[in-house]
Amino acid sequence: MTASSSNEAWEDDIVRGLHSTTADQVPALEIILIDAVVDWLFSPANPGQGYTEEHAGHMISTLFAAVDSSRSYLPARTPPVTPELDAARARIVEGAHELSAQRGEGVSLLVSRLMPAVLAQLNDHAGEQAKQAHGIVVHLLYVLGLGTRTEHDQALIEGVVAAFAGWDAVLRDGFVPPWRPRRPEA
Repeated sequence: MTASSSNEAWEDDIVRGLHSTTADQVPALEIILIDAVVDWLFSPANPGQGYTEEHAGHMISTLFAAVDSSRSYLPARTPPVTPELDAARARIVEGAHELSAQRGEGVSLLVSRLMPAVLAQLNDHAGEQAKQAHGIVVHLLYVLGLGTRTEHDQALIEGVVAAFAGWDAVLRDGFVPPWRPRRPEA
């Protein structure tokens, strides 16, 4: 297999994942993404400073992995659904479908928009993992929801921020994703 065919296979997998995204799986996408971003940010793999495109690329890859994993997971608990949250989730599905319709160009557009945004969040909030997590997750979901559009979408950004805050509340209330070990009761 050549490097070109390997890249095409990788892009094809992403395109299929984006194309198959449904409204029912967006809550799973959110929590899987939050968990993966936070896990890396609080791990020894996070250098804490001097972030490069390699680090931002890793965060972008978590989005693609979360899209894929969200097809096979239904969270037992989710944040309360609001019209704001529903609208943002619907837009995330639309954006994923718009990007998948563009095939490789859609994947390239998504990565080219995310790379500087994620890198800025890493560097601007170096040493502040909670702020990094918020900024990275919000940007990943927002840019996905924008799809191929170029204009700012205030309702989408507000809905994505509300989703992050909602999941934060669910996690603080004791929800533990099934792939994480439960903490012993005090």
